[in-house]
Amino acid sequence: MSGKWAAAVLSLAVLAPCAVRAQTPPPIPAEEISVEKALKPGPNVFVTTGSWGGAGAIYVFSADDLAYKGDYSTGMQPQFALSPGADTGVVASAFPKRIMYGPVEAIIQKFDVSTLKTQQEATILPKFAQVSPQQGQIQVSSDGSRALVQNATPATSVTVVDLKSGKVTAEVPIPGCWQINLAPDGAHFSSLCGDGSILTVRLGADGKAAGQARSKPIFDVEKDPLFAQSQRVDGDLMFVSYGGVFYRISDKGDTAQLVDTYAFAKAIPGEWTPGGYAIMGYSAPYGIMFVAMHPGARDGGHKDGSEEIWAVDLAHKTVLYRSAAKGLTQIAVSQGKVPLIFGVASHGGGLFRFEVDPTAKFAAKLTHQIALRDAAAVTVR
Repeated sequence: MSGKWAAAVLSLAVLAPCAVRAQTPPPIPAEEISVEKALKPGPNVFVTTGSWGGAGAIYVFSADDLAYKGDYSTGMQPQFALSPGADTGVVASAFPKRIMYGPVEAIIQKFDVSTLKTQQEATILPKFAQVSPQQGQIQVSSDGSRALVQNATPATSVTVVDLKSGKVTAEVPIPGCWQINLAPDGAHFSSLCGDGSILTVRLGADGKAAGQARSKPIFDVEKDPLFAQSQRVDGDLMFVSYGGVFYRISDKGDTAQLVDTYAFAKAIPGEWTPGGYAIMGYSAPYGIMFVAMHPGARDGGHKDGSEEIWAVDLAHKTVLYRSAAKGLTQIAVSQGKVPLIFGVASHGGGLFRFEVDPTAKFAAKLTHQIALRDAAAVTVR
């Protein structure tokens, strides 16, 4: 090798390490892991998940775009309710020591919504209804001082819990009746009964039962039973029947009174009927009731998921619009200028957001959806 070529090779050998070092990227900064101290501001959607396979949870999403905000862990088959100000969540759930047998501890947990931190726990007897999460299984009084929990052993009763002391103040028998429809003043609640009547239970200042009375039969349990879920409409309770009939009931007095009925689905071809578990959501600013509906009414089809959401004008007793919405079993409606409908499909697992157009007969358009295993109940505040 000539001296000229040798010098060139030597130069490359000397320069090569420098070239390699120049191409090495700078070190990656260490990632700092932290936990949000509070939920991001804005309206929230709460989804209760529960199964017989283990712990449940209350998931919190943004009502704007279903962005995940956080979650609160619970025991099996949780029943969830918000305080009137939506600043506190209350959950009843079961913690079985060996899952399939052995002792069971039933707990009511009160937690701060903004931080998702537990504020209080109260032990109750494991009588509470361990069924799919749904409205009316647990309710919080208007002043946030009490929680009422539905029991089933299968005998039915309601446990009253003082949320200030964390102690059980009473167990109120409601034989043959089901679901807690708490009055706005928190002084009494009503339950649907197996003979078609409604039981009204009054509570004293100490949280114990101060009296109860049954109404006359209001609906026919054989021909057209009612879904247990209700909505408040100008102070009255509104129920819907398996056959698509609204029942408006006043619970202001000592006994419930039927105010009005309206068969909104009868004249529409296709044998349309409500289906699911909590299948109504009311927009108070507009007087519109949204109902999850499916065609082909059949015996046992009351739990079938939806094919459409109907917007019903309660003042004029008119179905204004029918929007496509497949598979929903529970819905909830926001109370803003632009109503939002949130639905869960408990048979398939999912959370769905619909935006409603008040200028287009309250047509609902699907805007967001996410998969969510064991999604069972939904609340928006």
